Amino acid sequence: MAAAFTMYFDLVNLAEEHQRVNVLRDRQTRRHPEPIPESIDDAIAQMKAAGASRQELAQLLERLDIELVLTAHPTEAKRRTILSKLKSLNQMLNILERMRLAPGETADLKADLFAEITNFWLTDRARSIRPGVTDEVRTVLYYVDETFWRVLPRIYEDLERALARHYPGLKVERAWLRLASWVGGDRDGNPNVTARVTAETLRLHRGLMVEKYRGAFRNLARRISLSARRAPPTPEFAAWLASRRPFEPHVAYLEQRYPHEPYRIALALLSADMAHASRDDMTARLLSDEPHAPLARLEEIKKPLKLMAESLPEPVRERQLRPLTRQLDIFGLHAARLDMREDAWRINAALAELLRGLNLAQGRDLLQMDAAERTALLVHLLAQPSPQLSSNAGVTPETAETWALFKLLARVRNVYGGDLLGPFIISMTRSAADVLAALCLARWAGCDKGLDIVPLFETMDDLEAAPDVMAQLFSIKPYREHLIACNRSQIVMIGYSDSNKDGGYLAANWALYRAQENLARVCREHGVRLTLFHGRGGTVARGGGPANRAIRAQPPGTIQGRFRLTEQGEVIAARYLNPELAHRHLEQIVHAVLLVSLSDIKNKRSDEISARWRKTMEGMAAASFEAYRSLVYEQPRFLEYWQAVTPIDEIKRLIIGSRPASRGVGVDEIRSLRAIPWVFSWMQSRHNLPGWYGLGAGLHAANHWDQLKQMYRHWPFFRSIIDNAAMSLVKADMDIAALYTTLARDRTLVQEIFGAIRAEYDRTRNAILTITGHRQLLDSDPVIQRAVRLRNPYIDPLNYIQVETLRRLRSLPDPDGEEATALREVMILTINGIAAGLRNTG
Repeated sequence: MAAAFTMYFDLVNLAEEHQRVNVLRDRQTRRHPEPIPESIDDAIAQMKAAGASRQELAQLLERLDIELVLTAHPTEAKRRTILSKLKSLNQMLNILERMRLAPGETADLKADLFAEITNFWLTDRARSIRPGVTDEVRTVLYYVDETFWRVLPRIYEDLERALARHYPGLKVERAWLRLASWVGGDRDGNPNVTARVTAETLRLHRGLMVEKYRGAFRNLARRISLSARRAPPTPEFAAWLASRRPFEPHVAYLEQRYPHEPYRIALALLSADMAHASRDDMTARLLSDEPHAPLARLEEIKKPLKLMAESLPEPVRERQLRPLTRQLDIFGLHAARLDMREDAWRINAALAELLRGLNLAQGRDLLQMDAAERTALLVHLLAQPSPQLSSNAGVTPETAETWALFKLLARVRNVYGGDLLGPFIISMTRSAADVLAALCLARWAGCDKGLDIVPLFETMDDLEAAPDVMAQLFSIKPYREHLIACNRSQIVMIGYSDSNKDGGYLAANWALYRAQENLARVCREHGVRLTLFHGRGGTVARGGGPANRAIRAQPPGTIQGRFRLTEQGEVIAARYLNPELAHRHLEQIVHAVLLVSLSDIKNKRSDEISARWRKTMEGMAAASFEAYRSLVYEQPRFLEYWQAVTPIDEIKRLIIGSRPASRGVGVDEIRSLRAIPWVFSWMQSRHNLPGWYGLGAGLHAANHWDQLKQMYRHWPFFRSIIDNAAMSLVKADMDIAALYTTLARDRTLVQEIFGAIRAEYDRTRNAILTITGHRQLLDSDPVIQRAVRLRNPYIDPLNYIQVETLRRLRSLPDPDGEEATALREVMILTINGIAAGLRNTG
């Protein structure tokens, strides 16, 4: 039964996505040549209508830089096998609807569709073994291969076409929308990510691109068969081809086989170069200490293509060669830049051990110093020549591994170039000393020049302290000098997940808003170009929600054309499995970034907030924080309630990711637990508590309903807070949540805690309806409202089955016996099904 409902949601979601694509295509047809809302053409048209000059738009385009960072947090409950089947089913639906098929062909395709669904139905949904890090790398690269490879160039074409229409002659001749990844580089709390795994990840990234270009060059060689007698090459291109003859024995063979076809020969040579590159044992080369000359870089591949373009007729150049050169600009030889992430404590611990071994800590332990003392010592060390350290420096395995990472980064830069690498992110950054410690290790290893070192501020206290931390960093001479090598650019990451778990929905969102304002101010004061990196998840509690709305709700002056965000877990599949929906999502992101950034440049944001609104928001956030903390952290038995009424114990057992559910073992399990399983567990039990709890208390504390209505109408940030919470409330179900409370044995505990939760739910719901003026939640978005109402009754049976399965599992004498194994198969199905029905995990 659980399997049937779960598959039902997979197919319903597929049908819904298919319908969304049909609606989009209909809109494009009906509105042509006018742009559809929230498209790139729409953004440029709005700029034109608002009187944006060519100079203003050129200024914006010069700084435009959007980067999507794909992560592998353990929330993707679908195997890659299942994703492939869903993609296959979607392709069959497209053929059925869009091609003129003969009756026999239609019958055959429907039979194929039924066969694939049967195959899907009888396939194990759960992984039999926990995926390794490289398995997760391959999943990310699956999306690069299947979706981004074709969709990202389309987005570039959209901007080019819109500029040609509204601002003729204005162009962007560089990569401005790119991919990055954490998978294989994020070692924060994941002992499975080692230097060897990171080297293998880089090999897989490069390997995919080498094969993609090898095939692309080969295919293009067959198409661009122009004769030199009819389309003479330029002297520069002919000279390049002649320069290859002494080193390529098969050039003579190609010239004999394809006389007078120099373009085909050049492309065949480039394909052969990729074949040679595919034999490179990159992992072994990166882990070796043997000297090695730099290998072929991207520019050496792009040069002959540029020369060829100057010789080709415009239709061939623009429609056949240009897509490939654009892919080279976007993906390079690395597919996606690989970010590194490590916990601040781990970096400091490694440096402390090295300092003891080198006797450079003046007889003291770096870990025992306060932040000011550590800062002073590190400033002194950064002013000294780097010590000579062996490749295997460190006594403990942890320090040796951390040092090996920095040495690996140096090796990558020297042999393959820096394009493969993204920034180095320091999670749980608390002080300037945490950033200086990473800079010190990078300098000693020889990888500091141009390395973006990114502090990640995650908790409420850290967000409050972030502007002062950055101001202190910018005043430290060694760090100022480092920023010069980074073009005076600084990326700062803010975490939505841990701040929500720490302070609740409303207080966390306000803390994030204020942190962004103050970080932008500090960077302006120090002449530093800021890029805010948004660590968002899929759910509202973790910064999720409609991307366009979220971007337009950011504080004025904080984007300025630069935007970096994470795409996590199941969100990647929801947004990027279907290429048409991927295109729509990406154009909505670009649309919002363009419009918000132009307003910032012109200093004409209409959502500058008054002192009165700010004071009201401060009061609401404080009241909401108090309500949330009093329940989650100050109620002594809340932990017991959470463990009893959610499937958190089973979620921890799921083999859906390589990363542990907790950062470590501690007395305070809520603090040590990662935000993702925290949100996942509340979503499964239909409390959905992190997405709304405390908001009602905050809104009622303001008690100025007319003012709150005005804020909702005129302040995008406040409107997004209310609308996203409304979505969370609609996906929650207090009657189903009450069913989960029957799993708790202490009814007095249930009455006390669930009574408070239900009262806050009602208070929040009524407050939102009062502010929005709606009769029902989501009245302003009837399509989503209807979709949720249609889904919820089909989710309920899965919740009933899950509760009964949990009850049986918890009553078993042997939690790992045969009966438990069978019941856990049911648990996995219900978890998958509820996630698919709600379209959210963590």
